[in-house]
Amino acid sequence: MPWTQRISALGAVVRLEGSLSLSEREAIGDAWADAAAADDGDDAVLEVAASDDLAGTLDALSQRVTLAAIGARRGGPWMLHAAGLALPDGRVVALVGPSGRGKTTAARVLGRAYGYVSDETVAIEPDGVVRPYRKPLSIIESQGAPKAQRSPSSLGLLPLPEVELRLAAVVLLDRRDDGPEEPQIEPVDFGDALEELVEQSSYLPDLPAPLQTMAALAAAVGGVQRVTYREAESLVGVLERVAVPGSTSVARPLDENPLAAATASAGSAYFRTPTRDALALDDPDRLALLHVDEDGDGTVRMLAGIAPALWRAAGGASTAELVAAAVAAHGAPDDADAEALVIATVDELVGEGVLELREPRWRIGDEVAWTDDGYRIVVLGLDDPELQPCVLEGSAALIWRALAAGGTLDELTGAAADAVGVDPGAVAADVAAFISQLATEGLAGSA
Repeated sequence: MPWTQRISALGAVVRLEGSLSLSEREAIGDAWADAAAADDGDDAVLEVAASDDLAGTLDALSQRVTLAAIGARRGGPWMLHAAGLALPDGRVVALVGPSGRGKTTAARVLGRAYGYVSDETVAIEPDGVVRPYRKPLSIIESQGAPKAQRSPSSLGLLPLPEVELRLAAVVLLDRRDDGPEEPQIEPVDFGDALEELVEQSSYLPDLPAPLQTMAALAAAVGGVQRVTYREAESLVGVLERVAVPGSTSVARPLDENPLAAATASAGSAYFRTPTRDALALDDPDRLALLHVDEDGDGTVRMLAGIAPALWRAAGGASTAELVAAAVAAHGAPDDADAEALVIATVDELVGEGVLELREPRWRIGDEVAWTDDGYRIVVLGLDDPELQPCVLEGSAALIWRALAAGGTLDELTGAAADAVGVDPGAVAADVAAFISQLATEGLAGSA
C-alpha cells in the first residue's frame, strides 16, 4: 500500500504519496511534523519518488509543497512572501522581504518567543484571518550541501496559540550590516510600499480587487511599517510595538464608472485601457493601476502629477476635455502651456498602455433591463425608480439590437443599415441622434 502524508499549508491540504523506504518516510514525517493535516479534503497531490539523495529530496519537497499550496489557494487569500509570528492573543505580525532579507533567521529567533506561523508565506484572508504554514525551516548545516529541513518544534520554536489568527501588522524588513543596534520603526506610505508588496505577493492578479484588498488589509492594522535593524535577536521586543490595533486612511476605493454618457459623434477620443484594479491614494494625489496581460501577468503602474486627473477624465474625452480636467484639478500653470503639458503626458500614458486613442465603442448600460419579442423591445432603466419603461419599435428596435452587440458608431450604423437594406449614409444622422438620446437617459454609454 503506497505511503501517504497530508500537510496543512496556507489553508490548503497537500497530500504526499509514493513508494518510499521506512527511513525516507520517517525523515519526511519528522520534517513536516508540525504541519500535519487531517486525513481528508486534499487540495493538491504530490508524488514523492524514492532517491539516494534524501537531503536533496527533502529540500526540493519543501519548494514543491509551497508551490502546490499557493497554486491551490490562488484567488483566495493575499499570499505574502513573509515570515509570520503570532502573539499569545492570536495577533500575527507579517515580516515581509525577498529571499536573503533575513526572514528565516528572524522567524527562527522570534519563533522561540512567539508562535511560529511560517518563514515562507503568510496567507491573509480578505477579513484578516491568517492561515498558518508551519513548514520546516531550511537551515544551512554544511557548505555546498542542500539545506537541511528542520521542523519548527525540533528547533525549539513555539506552537500556535489556540485562538483565531488575525493580521496585526505588515512590516518591511530592512536588515543592514551597519544597521542600528536598537531597531528603528517607521511608518511607510502605502503608495511607497506598494511596489515591494506587489513583488512579494503570489498570484496577485487572481485576487478580486487586489490593490484595494491589499490597501484595506494594511489600513486595518495601522498601515505598513518598516523595521531597520542589524541582528535578529534585537527584534524580540519589537513585535508588541508594531502589532498595535488600529486603522488609518491610507487609501480609498476608486469611484469609477466604466461607461461615459456622451454625444454619439464620429471621431476618436481618449479612453482608459482595461485595468484589473485601480486604487486612489491621497496626499499626494496618486493612482495605482494593475494591468494584466493576456498571459495573466500583472503590472502595477503608479500615476502622479496631472496623470490621475487625465486618467479619470479619459472616458471618451477629447484633448480639450483632458486639458480642462487637468486645469480644474491643478489650476493653470504659470510658466507653461497647459495644452502642451497635457499632450506630452497623454503621449506618455498612451505609450505605457494606460490610455488609448480610438473611436468610442457603444453598448447598453449596466443598469438596464429589456425584453425583445421580435417585434418590439421594452427597456427599463434600473437606477431610477421614477423612470417609466420605453417601447422601441421599427428602426429604434433595429438600432437597439445592434447596440446590444456593441460597436463603434460606424459599426452600429452599418448594422442598422444592413437590417433595412439601405446605404449607411442615409441613416447615420438618425443612428447618432438616437444613441445620444439613449446616453442622455442613462440607457447606453461608451467605453
